[in-house]
Amino acid sequence: MKVSQHSVFAESSGYPLSSILFSSSFPVRRERNREKIRQRVEAFINEIGVENVVSVSEHASTLGPFSVVVWWYREVPEGETLVIRASAESEPA
Repeated sequence: MKVSQHSVFAESSGYPLSSILFSSSFPVRRERNREKIRQRVEAFINEIGVENVVSVSEHASTLGPFSVVVWWYREVPEGETLVIRASAESEPA
């Protein structure tokens, strides 16, 4: 049986307004950080197999963090119990 999952790759935080307004190197630094995230996503996709990927979407805002979401399928062995946890739980699934 196949189940769909998603993985989120994101910057740790947004950028302070002062760095956006007063730093001439801000656009270069922002694009460098985004490219690092894209490279992590590409490595992840290569690891799981591109044939298992459903979609990839980038989310970029002016002040907020940049993120990429990958939706993908994985094969679940017969007899394995699927557990769905609430997102607030601290225990990994």
